[in-house]
Amino acid sequence: MRHTISTVLAIALAATIAGARSFTAIGEWIADVPTTEYARLGIDGTVPSESTIRRCLQRLEPDQLDALIGSWMWLHTNTTDGRG
Repeated sequence: MRHTISTVLAIALAATIAGARSFTAIGEWIADVPTTEYARLGIDGTVPSESTIRRCLQRLEPDQLDALIGSWMWLHTNTTDGRG
């Protein structure tokens, strides 16, 4: 695997926040990101293509992803100094 799932998720999330509403739009968004910003998104080397992003995201179980993101958000918004 050339790209990690965390990298693909970071790209998809950032692109969606920036207004992307399709796999094509996510692919176009990442193609326009300056190479100086790649490390922030976890890109080490080549940028994943639109088809790679699409295939990775389509393999995810939506309910599990929703639960994981929800748990992460709850943890990061309901703790103070690492305590809940």
